[in-house]
Amino acid sequence: MKYRCVVVENEERSSARLRRLLSAFPNDVEVIGEAADGPSAVELIRAQRPELVFLDIDLPGFNGFQVLERLDVQPAVVFTTAFNQHALKAFETYAVDYLLKPIEQDGIKRSLAKLRVMGFNQAHFTSALEQLLELSGSCYLRRISCRVGDRTLLVNAGEILYFQAANKYTALYTVATEYLIETPLAELEAKLNPADFIRVHRSTLVNVSWIAEIRRVFDHKTVVVLKDAKATQLIVSRRYTDNLKNL
Repeated sequence: MKYRCVVVENEERSSARLRRLLSAFPNDVEVIGEAADGPSAVELIRAQRPELVFLDIDLPGFNGFQVLERLDVQPAVVFTTAFNQHALKAFETYAVDYLLKPIEQDGIKRSLAKLRVMGFNQAHFTSALEQLLELSGSCYLRRISCRVGDRTLLVNAGEILYFQAANKYTALYTVATEYLIETPLAELEAKLNPADFIRVHRSTLVNVSWIAEIRRVFDHKTVVVLKDAKATQLIVSRRYTDNLKNL
Protein backbone atom coordinates (compact mmCIF):
# COMPACT_ATOMS: atom_id res chain seq x y z
CA MET A 1 0.00 0.00 0.00
CA LYS A 2 1.20 3.51 -0.91
CA TYR A 3 0.12 6.56 1.05
CA ARG A 4 -1.72 9.11 -1.04
CA CYS A 5 0.06 12.30 -0.08
CA VAL A 6 -0.56 16.06 -0.27
CA VAL A 7 2.29 18.57 0.01
CA VAL A 8 1.51 21.98 1.56
CA GLU A 9 4.41 24.46 1.37
CA ASN A 10 4.33 28.25 1.20
CA GLU A 11 7.36 28.53 -1.09
CA GLU A 12 7.79 26.86 -4.49
CA ARG A 13 11.44 26.16 -3.73
CA SER A 14 10.52 24.23 -0.57
CA SER A 15 7.72 22.43 -2.38
CA ALA A 16 10.01 21.39 -5.23
CA ARG A 17 12.63 20.14 -2.77
CA LEU A 18 10.07 18.08 -0.89
CA ARG A 19 8.67 16.58 -4.10
CA ARG A 20 12.19 15.60 -5.12
CA LEU A 21 12.88 13.98 -1.75
CA LEU A 22 9.59 12.08 -1.79
CA SER A 23 10.29 10.80 -5.31
CA ALA A 24 13.00 8.63 -3.76
CA PHE A 25 10.26 6.58 -2.06
CA PRO A 26 7.98 5.57 -4.96
CA ASN A 27 6.77 2.43 -3.20
CA ASP A 28 5.65 4.33 -0.10
CA VAL A 29 4.26 7.69 -1.23
CA GLU A 30 2.28 9.07 -4.15
CA VAL A 31 1.95 12.87 -4.27
CA ILE A 32 -1.61 13.62 -5.45
CA GLY A 33 -1.75 17.37 -4.87
CA GLU A 34 -0.05 20.53 -3.65
CA ALA A 35 -1.12 23.77 -1.99
CA ALA A 36 0.71 26.95 -1.00
CA ASP A 37 -1.64 28.63 1.50
CA GLY A 38 -4.04 27.73 4.31
CA PRO A 39 -7.41 28.08 2.51
CA SER A 40 -6.17 26.15 -0.54
CA ALA A 41 -4.78 23.42 1.72
CA VAL A 42 -8.12 22.93 3.46
CA GLU A 43 -9.96 22.78 0.13
CA LEU A 44 -7.46 20.32 -1.35
CA ILE A 45 -7.39 17.99 1.68
CA ARG A 46 -11.18 17.97 1.92
CA ALA A 47 -11.47 17.14 -1.78
CA GLN A 48 -8.70 14.53 -2.07
CA ARG A 49 -8.89 12.87 1.38
CA PRO A 50 -5.19 11.93 1.44
CA GLU A 51 -3.79 9.50 4.00
CA LEU A 52 -0.70 11.66 4.57
CA VAL A 53 0.04 15.40 4.47
CA PHE A 54 3.40 17.15 4.64
CA LEU A 55 2.19 20.42 6.15
CA ASP A 56 4.11 23.68 6.46
CA ILE A 57 3.20 25.55 9.66
CA ASP A 58 3.82 29.12 8.46
CA LEU A 59 1.28 29.57 5.67
CA PRO A 60 -0.50 32.59 4.16
CA GLY A 61 -4.19 32.86 5.06
CA PHE A 62 -3.93 30.74 8.18
CA ASN A 63 -1.25 28.47 9.58
CA GLY A 64 -0.89 24.71 9.54
CA PHE A 65 -2.57 24.23 12.92
CA GLN A 66 -5.56 26.26 11.74
CA VAL A 67 -5.71 24.10 8.61
CA LEU A 68 -6.21 21.02 10.80
CA GLU A 69 -8.85 22.78 12.89
CA ARG A 70 -10.92 23.31 9.74
CA LEU A 71 -10.91 19.65 8.66
CA ASP A 72 -13.73 17.22 9.41
CA VAL A 73 -11.21 14.39 9.33
CA GLN A 74 -7.46 14.53 9.85
CA PRO A 75 -4.95 12.49 7.84
CA ALA A 76 -1.55 11.51 9.18
CA VAL A 77 0.51 14.72 9.33
CA VAL A 78 4.23 15.48 9.07
CA PHE A 79 4.79 19.14 9.94
CA THR A 80 7.53 21.07 8.12
CA THR A 81 8.90 24.41 9.35
CA ALA A 82 11.98 26.56 9.58
CA PHE A 83 11.40 27.15 13.30
CA ASN A 84 11.47 24.72 16.22
CA GLN A 85 9.23 26.61 18.68
CA HIS A 86 6.13 24.85 17.32
CA ALA A 87 7.31 21.32 18.15
CA LEU A 88 5.24 20.76 21.31
CA LYS A 89 2.04 22.04 19.75
CA ALA A 90 2.69 19.94 16.65
CA PHE A 91 2.75 16.73 18.64
CA GLU A 92 -0.38 17.77 20.55
CA THR A 93 -2.15 17.48 17.18
CA TYR A 94 -0.97 13.85 16.91
CA ALA A 95 1.53 14.66 14.17
CA VAL A 96 3.58 11.71 12.97
CA ASP A 97 6.73 13.83 12.78
CA TYR A 98 8.13 17.36 12.80
CA LEU A 99 10.81 18.21 10.23
CA LEU A 100 12.98 21.32 10.37
CA LYS A 101 13.97 22.98 7.10
CA PRO A 102 16.05 22.47 5.09
CA ILE A 103 14.54 18.99 5.01
CA GLU A 104 16.91 16.15 4.20
CA GLN A 105 16.21 12.70 2.80
CA ASP A 106 17.02 11.11 6.16
CA GLY A 107 14.19 13.13 7.69
CA ILE A 108 11.71 11.83 5.13
CA LYS A 109 13.01 8.31 5.68
CA ARG A 110 12.50 8.68 9.45
CA SER A 111 8.95 9.96 9.03
CA LEU A 112 8.00 7.08 6.75
CA ALA A 113 9.63 4.64 9.18
CA LYS A 114 7.36 6.00 11.93
CA LEU A 115 4.36 5.36 9.70
CA ARG A 116 5.55 1.81 9.16
CA VAL A 117 5.86 1.32 12.92
CA MET A 118 2.29 2.56 13.27
CA GLY A 119 1.55 -0.09 10.68
CA PHE A 120 1.16 -0.23 6.95
CA ASN A 121 -1.22 -3.01 7.89
CA GLN A 122 -4.46 -1.06 8.18
CA ALA A 123 -5.67 -2.84 11.31
CA HIS A 124 -2.40 -2.12 13.09
CA PHE A 125 -2.48 1.47 11.90
CA THR A 126 -5.98 1.95 13.32
CA SER A 127 -4.95 0.44 16.64
CA ALA A 128 -1.86 2.64 16.86
CA LEU A 129 -3.90 5.76 16.17
CA GLU A 130 -6.42 4.88 18.86
CA GLN A 131 -3.63 4.29 21.38
CA LEU A 132 -2.07 7.62 20.42
CA LEU A 133 -5.37 9.35 21.10
CA GLU A 134 -5.87 7.65 24.45
CA LEU A 135 -2.31 8.32 25.62
CA SER A 136 -2.31 11.98 24.69
CA GLY A 137 -2.15 14.80 27.25
CA SER A 138 -5.85 14.50 28.03
CA CYS A 139 -7.56 11.47 29.51
CA TYR A 140 -10.43 12.03 27.07
CA LEU A 141 -10.53 11.32 23.36
CA ARG A 142 -10.01 14.36 21.18
CA ARG A 143 -10.34 12.55 17.87
CA ILE A 144 -12.08 9.39 16.69
CA SER A 145 -10.54 7.08 14.09
CA CYS A 146 -12.90 5.94 11.35
CA ARG A 147 -12.26 3.23 8.77
CA VAL A 148 -13.26 4.21 5.24
CA GLY A 149 -12.30 1.49 2.80
CA ASP A 150 -8.54 1.00 3.09
CA ARG A 151 -8.07 4.35 4.85
CA THR A 152 -8.26 5.46 8.46
CA LEU A 153 -9.56 8.99 8.99
CA LEU A 154 -9.35 11.02 12.19
CA VAL A 155 -12.42 13.06 13.08
CA ASN A 156 -11.97 15.90 15.56
CA ALA A 157 -14.33 15.54 18.52
CA GLY A 158 -15.46 19.13 18.09
CA GLU A 159 -16.65 18.38 14.54
CA ILE A 160 -18.94 15.57 15.70
CA LEU A 161 -22.61 16.54 16.08
CA TYR A 162 -23.74 13.30 17.67
CA PHE A 163 -23.34 9.53 17.87
CA GLN A 164 -26.19 7.08 17.43
CA ALA A 165 -26.30 3.34 18.01
CA ALA A 166 -26.84 1.49 14.73
CA ASN A 167 -27.28 -2.27 15.20
CA LYS A 168 -23.78 -3.68 15.83
CA TYR A 169 -22.15 -0.36 14.97
CA THR A 170 -22.23 3.27 16.06
CA ALA A 171 -23.00 6.01 13.56
CA LEU A 172 -20.91 9.17 13.87
CA TYR A 173 -22.39 12.32 12.34
CA THR A 174 -20.55 15.46 11.24
CA VAL A 175 -22.04 18.38 9.33
CA ALA A 176 -21.13 16.81 6.00
CA THR A 177 -20.74 13.09 6.54
CA GLU A 178 -21.81 9.97 8.43
CA TYR A 179 -19.32 7.27 9.44
CA LEU A 180 -19.84 3.85 10.98
CA ILE A 181 -17.46 2.80 13.73
CA GLU A 182 -17.28 -0.37 15.79
CA THR A 183 -16.89 1.29 19.21
CA PRO A 184 -20.07 0.82 21.30
CA LEU A 185 -21.91 3.94 22.44
CA ALA A 186 -21.33 3.20 26.13
CA GLU A 187 -17.59 2.92 25.55
CA LEU A 188 -17.53 6.22 23.67
CA GLU A 189 -19.44 7.90 26.47
CA ALA A 190 -16.82 6.75 28.97
CA LYS A 191 -13.92 7.98 26.83
CA LEU A 192 -15.30 11.39 25.80
CA ASN A 193 -15.30 14.45 28.05
CA PRO A 194 -18.68 14.51 29.84
CA ALA A 195 -18.58 18.31 29.72
CA ASP A 196 -18.68 18.06 25.91
CA PHE A 197 -20.85 15.00 25.20
CA ILE A 198 -24.03 13.97 27.02
CA ARG A 199 -26.46 11.10 26.61
CA VAL A 200 -29.95 12.25 25.65
CA HIS A 201 -31.33 8.83 24.73
CA ARG A 202 -30.34 5.22 25.17
CA SER A 203 -29.12 5.28 21.58
CA THR A 204 -27.90 8.89 21.27
CA LEU A 205 -24.84 10.78 22.54
CA VAL A 206 -24.77 14.46 21.52
CA ASN A 207 -22.09 17.15 21.38
CA VAL A 208 -23.23 19.91 23.76
CA SER A 209 -21.60 22.66 21.70
CA TRP A 210 -23.85 21.78 18.75
CA ILE A 211 -27.10 22.12 20.70
CA ALA A 212 -29.00 25.26 19.64
CA GLU A 213 -32.13 24.81 21.76
CA ILE A 214 -34.20 22.41 23.81
CA ARG A 215 -37.81 22.21 22.69
CA ARG A 216 -41.03 20.62 23.90
CA VAL A 217 -43.04 19.05 21.07
CA PHE A 218 -46.22 17.05 20.73
CA ASP A 219 -47.14 14.46 23.37
CA HIS A 220 -44.99 16.38 25.88
CA LYS A 221 -41.83 15.01 24.31
CA THR A 222 -38.53 16.88 24.45
CA VAL A 223 -36.07 17.28 21.59
CA VAL A 224 -32.72 18.99 21.24
CA VAL A 225 -32.31 21.05 18.07
CA LEU A 226 -28.81 21.19 16.64
CA LYS A 227 -26.99 24.09 14.98
CA ASP A 228 -26.41 22.34 11.65
CA ALA A 229 -28.07 23.61 8.47
CA LYS A 230 -30.79 20.96 8.73
CA ALA A 231 -31.59 21.93 12.34
CA THR A 232 -31.44 18.24 13.23
CA GLN A 233 -33.82 17.23 16.04
CA LEU A 234 -32.91 14.45 18.46
CA ILE A 235 -35.43 12.95 20.84
CA VAL A 236 -34.63 13.17 24.55
CA SER A 237 -35.92 10.26 26.60
CA ARG A 238 -37.30 10.88 30.10
CA ARG A 239 -34.48 8.86 31.60
CA TYR A 240 -31.90 11.39 30.36
CA THR A 241 -33.71 14.72 30.73
CA ASP A 242 -31.72 15.53 33.86
CA ASN A 243 -28.57 15.60 31.73
CA LEU A 244 -29.89 18.80 30.12
CA LYS A 245 -30.45 20.74 33.33
CA ASN A 246 -26.90 22.04 33.70
CA LEU A 247 -26.41 23.18 30.09
